[in-house]
Amino acid sequence: MKLGRSIELARRVIATGFLGAFCATLGCGPSGPPRFAVSGQVTYDGQPVTNGSISFAPADSSEGKGVAADLIDGHYEFPRKQGPTAGTYQVWIEAQQPSGKKIPSEDGSPPADQLVQYIPAVYNSRSTLQAEITEDREDLDFNLEKVEPARRR
Repeated sequence: MKLGRSIELARRVIATGFLGAFCATLGCGPSGPPRFAVSGQVTYDGQPVTNGSISFAPADSSEGKGVAADLIDGHYEFPRKQGPTAGTYQVWIEAQQPSGKKIPSEDGSPPADQLVQYIPAVYNSRSTLQAEITEDREDLDFNLEKVEPARRR
């Protein structure tokens, strides 16, 4: 009888270990550092940024995980489960608008608007934006100023 109980106990321990490893892989349960809900407004030249995205990437690659969200009428939101962990983040903001040019279709449908990035590179591919995420920060707005392009000589 003792051997039967020992085998059953061993099976439960192994099953619990597999379940714990499975949950840790999927991110369920309390494993890992806590995430935080963050939301805010994004404007460029005083106007809400639409048809865009905002991304947070850890400034120190050994900290946390990057997160991204769509900008809808200038607003973004990271619920707690998908939010960033505490730390310093590099921020990228991108948005596109029609250029006025049309792209011909290959399937005979009407031409589509050609979209261009209108947020300057200083806010995305060469971003200088940073954000500090802490447990007491839930709102984080970005009011981007219009940057004049550098003149070529």
